[in-house]
Amino acid sequence: MEEKRKINLKSLVHEGRISYAKDYLQNAKLVLNNQFRFQHAYDMEPSPEIYQLNSWLKSPNGDPEWLYVLKRQEYLQDLLYSYLQTNEVKYLFEIKTLIFEWLKNNDMQDSIRYKTWRTIDTGIRLLNWSKPLSYLISKEIINSEEITQINDSVKRQAKYLRDNYIEKYDLSNWGVLITTGILTFSAEHPDIISSQIADWALKKLIQELKLQIDETGLQWEQSPLYFIEVFRSSLSVVASFKANGEPVPQDIIVVLKRMLQVCDYLVKPNGQLLQQGDTDSIKIDDLIATAKYLLDGQYYPDVYYDFLLISLADNAEVDFASQDLTTKKYYDSVISGNFFFKDTSKKDYWHIYNGNLGSGHGHAASGHIDLVINNEDIFLDPGRYTYVNSHERRNLKSGYSHNVVLVDNSFPTVPLNSWKFSTVVSNQRNEVQHFKKFDSVKCSYIDKKAKYIVTRYYIWIKAHEIMVVVDVVENTGKHLQSDNWIFSPMCKMKEITRSQIKISTEKNEYYLFHSLKKVEFEKQIISDRYNQLQDTFKLIISDKFENNNVSYTVIGKKDVIENVEHVNSVRNGKVDTSDIHNYGLVISLKGKKKITVDIQHQNTIKGNKLYFINNLPFYGNIGVKEGFQ
Repeated sequence: MEEKRKINLKSLVHEGRISYAKDYLQNAKLVLNNQFRFQHAYDMEPSPEIYQLNSWLKSPNGDPEWLYVLKRQEYLQDLLYSYLQTNEVKYLFEIKTLIFEWLKNNDMQDSIRYKTWRTIDTGIRLLNWSKPLSYLISKEIINSEEITQINDSVKRQAKYLRDNYIEKYDLSNWGVLITTGILTFSAEHPDIISSQIADWALKKLIQELKLQIDETGLQWEQSPLYFIEVFRSSLSVVASFKANGEPVPQDIIVVLKRMLQVCDYLVKPNGQLLQQGDTDSIKIDDLIATAKYLLDGQYYPDVYYDFLLISLADNAEVDFASQDLTTKKYYDSVISGNFFFKDTSKKDYWHIYNGNLGSGHGHAASGHIDLVINNEDIFLDPGRYTYVNSHERRNLKSGYSHNVVLVDNSFPTVPLNSWKFSTVVSNQRNEVQHFKKFDSVKCSYIDKKAKYIVTRYYIWIKAHEIMVVVDVVENTGKHLQSDNWIFSPMCKMKEITRSQIKISTEKNEYYLFHSLKKVEFEKQIISDRYNQLQDTFKLIISDKFENNNVSYTVIGKKDVIENVEHVNSVRNGKVDTSDIHNYGLVISLKGKKKITVDIQHQNTIKGNKLYFINNLPFYGNIGVKEGFQ
C-alpha cells in the first residue's frame, strides 16, 4: 500500500534543501536596490550584467530579450524565497512594489496597455505571480482595493492570452507557457480567471503536450532548454492542482512521465544540460528530483528541490512510492533522430543527432556528436550566445559550428537569420544497434540541391572507451570533404603527425587518429550561457575526392590506443580497393589484442561477397572483431 505524505516548503527552506538558495538571496538584495541581473538557471535568456532599472520600455543593453525577461518577473521568486528564509517582510513589500510597477508601466494606461505585452511573457508572469500573491494576501501586505486592481489586471491578461492565441502556438513552447500560466494562477486563486478561459487553457495544454512531445518523450523543437521550459511549466500545473485539490488529467501525467524518463539522458555526467540547438549548459538535478516527487512519489531526503515547483506544491498530498534505481545506458529516440549513451559508473556519455530541424531553436547539425569520456567533455556543441540577428548568431546555428561533414565548404542546412533557414537537409535515415562489445549508430542525409549523400557510422567500443567514426561521402565529380571537430575549451591539442593528434585535458590525454590529408586548427566561439562568450578550438580535417570518399576519425585514451590504420580489403585472394564496398581499419591497443572494424557501405552484387581484413573474414554492414597482438 502506498504511503501518503506531504512535504513542507518552509521546512525545506530552513533545512537548506532548495537549490540555488544563495543565488535567490543575492538576487533579492540586488532587487531591493532596484538592480537587476537575470542569471537564474531556468532563465531562457539570461544576462550576467547588473543594470539599474530606469525604464520598463527600453533595454539597457540593446537586446529586447532583457525587457522580455524583466516583464516575466521571475525575480519575485527570489524575493519570496528570501522572505521564507529570513522572515523579513521587506521582501514581501518589494514583491508588492514590483507588481504595481509593472501595472503602472504596462497596464494602467490605455495608451500602453497590450502594446508592451507579448503572449509568452504574460503567461510566464501569471505563473510567477501565483504563489507570491498568496503571501501578499495572507500576510495582509495588500488591501482589498489593491487586490481588486491586481485581479482586474489578471482577468485582462488571461483574456488577452486567449484572444491572441494562434494556431502555431499548439506546436510551440509559447503555447505551453501561455496555458500553464493561466492554469497555475487559476488553481492558486480560484474564481478570478473565468471558468471558460480556464477550461479552454486546460484543453489546449493537453493538445499542446500531445502534439509537441513524441512517443519517446522528447519535445519536437530539438532543444533541451525548451524541453525543460515545457516540462517545468507543465509540472507547475501538476503542483498547483495537487496543492489545491484539483484532479490532474491523466493525459497530462502520461506525457510528463515520458518526458521524465528521457530527462536523465539530457544531462551529461558532470550534471550539465546537453547543449543542442538553442540551449545553455545548466544544472537541472533539482528539477528532475522534484519531477520524480510530483509524478512518481519518489522522495529523496538528501537532494535539492526546485523552489518554484515546491512552493506551488506546498503541503500537496502525494502518494509516496518505492525508489526505482534501475537505469539503462541507452536511450534511442529514432523518431526524433536523437541517440543517447550514458554510463554513470565510468562517466562516459555520447549523444548523436540526425533528425528533423525542429523550430527556429534548432541548429544545422545533422550527423553531429557530443562526446564525454570519464567526465571530460571532448566533442561538444558550442551553444547559442544571442538571439540578435548577427554573425555570431548565424554562425553558431550553422554547420560550421557543429561536428559535421561539409562538402565543398558548405552544409545543406543554411541559416537565413536568427530564426529562419534558407535551405534544409532532407531525407535523414538512422539505424542503431547495441551489441555486447560495441554500439553502432548509422546516420545518413541527402543534399538535394548539390546532389550528394553523407553517411556517418559511429561505433563505440565499450570496454576500451574508443569512438570510431567512419564517413562516406557520395557526390559525382571532384569535390572537397571537410570534417569539423569542436573541442571543449579545457582541451589542448598538439599535432604529432599528419594523421595523429594528441589532446590533453586536466586529467587525461587522448589520441585522435584520422585518414584525411589536410589538418587545420581554427578559433571557435562557444557560449555556455546566453549573453556569455568564450573561445575554444575547432579541428578541421579535409581531403579532395572524386565521386566518393570513405574516411575515419578515431579517438581514445593515450594509454589505451596506440595506432589506427586503414587496411586494404582482400576478396577472391586479391586486394580490392573499392572502399565504398568494403572499408577496414585496424586499431592497435597497448598490451591488448588489435581491434578490426569493417564497414560494407554498398552492397557487393558481383563476385564473392566475403571480404578479409588481415585474414579476418567479414560480411555485413558493420563488423567489429578482436584480432591478434
